[in-house]
Amino acid sequence: MAPSSKLVVLAVVLAGFLETCGAQVELDYRFLETRGENDMWLVEFYAPWCGHCKKLEPVYREVYKELRDSPVRVGKIDATRFSDVAQHFDIRGFPTILFIKGDQTFTHKGDRSKEGIVEFASRAQGPAVRRLRSVGKFTEARARHNKSVFFLYIGDQDEHDDLFQKYKSVAETMMVLGYFYAGEKRILEDIKIKKEPTILVFKDQKYFEFEPEEGVVTMESVQRWMNGERYVAFPQIMGGSINEMVDVKRYLVMLALDPDVKDSTDANVRMKEVAENVALNQREKYHGEFQFLWMMEMETMNSITMSFLVAPALLVLEVETHLFFLPPFHPQNVTTEAFTSFLDLVRNGSLPAYGGTGYLMRMKRLAYDIISTLVGIWQTSRWLFLLMFGIPMVIIGIICYSLCCMETLDDGEGLEDSDSETEVLDHSGDPALKPLQDCPPEGDTGKKEEGEEEEDGEPKPKEEKKND
Repeated sequence: MAPSSKLVVLAVVLAGFLETCGAQVELDYRFLETRGENDMWLVEFYAPWCGHCKKLEPVYREVYKELRDSPVRVGKIDATRFSDVAQHFDIRGFPTILFIKGDQTFTHKGDRSKEGIVEFASRAQGPAVRRLRSVGKFTEARARHNKSVFFLYIGDQDEHDDLFQKYKSVAETMMVLGYFYAGEKRILEDIKIKKEPTILVFKDQKYFEFEPEEGVVTMESVQRWMNGERYVAFPQIMGGSINEMVDVKRYLVMLALDPDVKDSTDANVRMKEVAENVALNQREKYHGEFQFLWMMEMETMNSITMSFLVAPALLVLEVETHLFFLPPFHPQNVTTEAFTSFLDLVRNGSLPAYGGTGYLMRMKRLAYDIISTLVGIWQTSRWLFLLMFGIPMVIIGIICYSLCCMETLDDGEGLEDSDSETEVLDHSGDPALKPLQDCPPEGDTGKKEEGEEEEDGEPKPKEEKKND
């Protein structure tokens, strides 16, 4: 093969490798110094031992492929190796995805899916308020957000309008949480509004108009209304998205279903149908206090209750006190009447509450987090679990066994044995060996002549020889 052909083949292989591993581009400590003021970065902060990070890896690779032709640059960094970078951006958990644009940083708190992360990057690019200058653009926006939510300011193109200023200010703080548009009344066609200027929200195939509390438009009233309307009536969320919703309403009505159930007569399906019917058709009764949601996993519900529930599971969480309420009916017996009665009992304070933020609950939460972390590490990598906990426990066990069970030598045992081998004649005349003596001084044989008297005048008995 000619050298030029080999280079072509090598280039193709290298391009394929980069295509596959492009999302694995690693950043290091130089990131803080080399990034430009106008650069837009989507960065994942991860830990090598984190199971959630490993689960996110193929998704993040797809995100890279989706955004590689956009102005957004995609990277990832090991926060355990480059802790200075993690501390600079105040990273508190793994994985954490940040959109970094100059001095601005936005944290992704939504679904860790390809669509959710790409949507997050699209919102963070800005601008906070997008202009709709024609009926066609408005129709295109409605089609694009058919299953989601977007806000629309209707009024003249006056940047100094009081309502527009409040609307724009709120949009800048919530720009990664939704889409915000502005246009003139003529783009609405057959949509009727009560006043102008005004703010509309489009969701659930309907639209709702902003009505200020007590007829007075304030920044707080605009922010409170937009924050309460930024979700559809009954959204599906992932576990991480629950953190976004804690400041939406007073109560979160949470439903967890079994993802493997396909039978339309199953309790999972009936529970979802009842909850969706209440959320969509009884908005006037419950929308002010309750936000409905559902998920296809039990991990979040188990974390809240610190137990192991069985799907379908239903609970109501009071976000301020962290108290939760369980339904008094069995999932097999769910009806619309039983469901709404459960919500009414929660609102009236007639049901027992569990959880909270007391000292005992904090200790229980700590124990549950430790156990769940160990179980997560075991399920993710058994070798890592053994390396972190198995080997240290074996070493500690060997040390404890050595300290507690090893036989020790008695220093006096040898002396006792030697003393027991020799005895002195007692007064009864029994023969015995004479105990060993130190060497006598020079000239002294250490023996007495036969017949020599002791100091008391009595002759000493003759020493008997010991038989071998």
